[in-house]
Amino acid sequence: MLVNNAGITQPLKIMEIGGENYDAVLDVNLRGTLYMTQALIPHFRERKTGAVVNMSSVSAQRGGGIFGGSHYSAAKAGVLGLTKAMARELAPDGIRVNAICPGFIATDITAGKLTPEMKEQIVAGIPMGRPGTAEDVAGCALFLASELSSYCTGTEVDVNGGSLIH
Repeated sequence: MLVNNAGITQPLKIMEIGGENYDAVLDVNLRGTLYMTQALIPHFRERKTGAVVNMSSVSAQRGGGIFGGSHYSAAKAGVLGLTKAMARELAPDGIRVNAICPGFIATDITAGKLTPEMKEQIVAGIPMGRPGTAEDVAGCALFLASELSSYCTGTEVDVNGGSLIH
């Protein structure tokens, strides 16, 4: 299995995004997902099995998040498109490709960047009443990588406590 979890974000408004910002965010979030998957496809094909889990974001689905600029949303939306295209192409080889779309997850990316008021406002918009944890996302990744999801490919699974229901 492969979990494409590397990612960066930048809290920039659209007119603040320069070429170097755009390249950095898309390189890590989107190009990195492609290259890591390409590196493992031959091994998966040889075994006639494999599972790829790509990290997208609620930001890709709703057009913005808490910290990421529009270039982050675009990169994570690209991850969703790449996931679906790879799933379609690789399914005949026994390789499943799915994506996770986390919402607000309490991680080092968010630590120290929110005032208590900001955090309270965010949590108020989450029906489950709490931020997500890394373990919440990891549990979903474990499911998608396991045989429990053997008939799932091309899916995007929301891990957001109900903050975006569609």
